[in-house]
Amino acid sequence: MQPQPRGAPAARPPPFPMLPLLTYPLALLAAAALPTLAAIYILRNKFRRRQVSSLLLWQFQMQSREGGAKVQRLQLPLVFFLELLALTLLVCAATGPRWQLPQTTRPLVIVLDDSLSMLAGRGNDTARARAVAAVNSLLKGRKFLSIRLVLAGPKPRVLGAPVTNPRELPALLAQWRCQAPTASLDAAIGLASDLGGPQADLLVLTDHAPPQTEFSGGRLQWWGFGAPEPNLAFINATRTAHGDNDRCLLEVGSYSKSPSAAELRVMSGSNLLHRSELNFEPNGRQRVILQLPAATGPIEAVLPADSLAADNRVVLLPPPRKRVRVQVSIEEEPLRALIQRTLDATGLRSTVTAQPELVIHTGRAAPAGTNVWGLRFVAGTNVTAFTGPFVLDAGHPLTRGLELEGVLWSAESATNPPGALPVITAGNTPLLLAQTDALGRQQVALFHSPAQSTLINTPNWPVLFHNLLAWRSRETPGLTEHNFRLGSDVPFRSPGGPVKLLRADGSAKEVAQPGANLLVEPETTGLHAVVAGGATNQFAVNFLSPEESDLGRAAAPRLGQWERPGDMRLEYSTVVWLFLLGTLVVLAAHLVLVTQSKGRV
Repeated sequence: MQPQPRGAPAARPPPFPMLPLLTYPLALLAAAALPTLAAIYILRNKFRRRQVSSLLLWQFQMQSREGGAKVQRLQLPLVFFLELLALTLLVCAATGPRWQLPQTTRPLVIVLDDSLSMLAGRGNDTARARAVAAVNSLLKGRKFLSIRLVLAGPKPRVLGAPVTNPRELPALLAQWRCQAPTASLDAAIGLASDLGGPQADLLVLTDHAPPQTEFSGGRLQWWGFGAPEPNLAFINATRTAHGDNDRCLLEVGSYSKSPSAAELRVMSGSNLLHRSELNFEPNGRQRVILQLPAATGPIEAVLPADSLAADNRVVLLPPPRKRVRVQVSIEEEPLRALIQRTLDATGLRSTVTAQPELVIHTGRAAPAGTNVWGLRFVAGTNVTAFTGPFVLDAGHPLTRGLELEGVLWSAESATNPPGALPVITAGNTPLLLAQTDALGRQQVALFHSPAQSTLINTPNWPVLFHNLLAWRSRETPGLTEHNFRLGSDVPFRSPGGPVKLLRADGSAKEVAQPGANLLVEPETTGLHAVVAGGATNQFAVNFLSPEESDLGRAAAPRLGQWERPGDMRLEYSTVVWLFLLGTLVVLAAHLVLVTQSKGRV
């Protein structure tokens, strides 16, 4: 089906089956009698016979050649109008009119595509605006038992309570803002079917055709309001810490069937950081990589305006550079110096050691402090050299990037203490253990003798410490990242106390706290913030969705039907008897009038 041009009124299916006059022969014959009746009365009135006492008294009026013919008022008797009304009622009765029974009206459940592509268009002429106009037109011609709305976003959800008065619907439709990165229409249709039941009429409002080649919707109608247009969009944008600089990646996609060009501008406040001309092949992509000083504040990348504004702008905040306060409580100087050099090489150690978050020690007791993790070195005296095979818990944060093949690891043979989780083992001998204590702190035990091992001479040694500090930094209160895609959850570790989400539009929302680790769900793009413990943690949300930015797949199909064969007779009651009764009343009045006038009509 070819999509309709933008701005053209979409053809709306009739709210109920039409009753064409030409398919009813009796109605056609009765309709033909109407002009015949009118002609008979007009001719009879024009050439009416008059009785006079003498022809000498009859005078013909001469027409004036200068004045022309005189207009005479047509006078028709009352019986003519009664007969005309009777024939009209018979015509209507012959068409077999039906009236929808109140007890057979069905509920309507409307599935609304809540993705941002529904806002594509020029000015107010968007797919969403055309869909709202179509719904209003539908409700003017058909009654429903109730109306319910389901928003199709990443997760379908019900929009408000069902309404029975169509006048209440605009208030609900105003909450349809189309800010989702994608629309799970299949899940939303399933939810709508469960809500409405088997007798409900389902209506899907979207901007593209259904994925199936052949559409058989049952009591489902699929209305599309999209218009295919070329579009330029950001499809990927990241900003990560890279040494003393920030590394920014911007990927731009061109959804056009012809070559195109566009200017990319990157700003930081009022300062222009980058400007370049991007040339695209049909449906091509371009990547731009920028190196920025770590002190650079938020940056904004902008593309020229087009049909979809949401994907023409991204905002990237500086990445978090969390540093862990580490205290090394080891008396043996060679081991202490080795650990100090390793910690400095990770780049994650803070220069501040007061109120440590991680204590590296050799004692049996856990370090003091309600929020202090511990790394205990166990060198031992009776050590054994292990060459493998080493068994690693691949899902543990400490084993990321470790490759122990060919490593000589010397350690004292030990057994797992109660509650400890083996992270690295050599056979039945634990080499690295992790345990969560009663206060929720992580206590790590490393069984290792550096003097008789080659582990410290391989990249695995700094990688292990990097993993430990990165794990500890992720468990500190606050955000782990500052830039997110729309639709992704924002992990936040609460320091305790109330947590509030400040949205980009200035509104605020209290966040429920089932635990210390929270998932914040921003619903719109822009700069948001999480306020907790007296600190404000700002983050940016950008619309980066290649599928939604591809407006070439937009279409305006009208598929499916609500009425099935036989539904018409079950849901609509015949009202022919009303027209026949009206005809009998008119004929009775006609008879009375003719009888009283004794045929003088």
